[in-house]
Amino acid sequence: MEQEESGTVTTTAEGRVYVLRVWRDGPGGGQEEISSWHATIREGANGLRRSFASLDDCIEYLYGELLRR
Repeated sequence: MEQEESGTVTTTAEGRVYVLRVWRDGPGGGQEEISSWHATIREGANGLRRSFASLDDCIEYLYGELLRR
């Protein structure tokens, strides 16, 4: 699941700036099959935010962005 919010994108001479937030949803406590990881990425401080239902989706998105630029 991916969501977008409009905004500006921050670009530096060396590359792009991303803010990554990762959290675990569920009871935890060693019960890996019950809890799941989620992530959001924001481009720059006020830029586009994307939400992902899994870390795999997040990493796949970042990899595609880096290859594209």
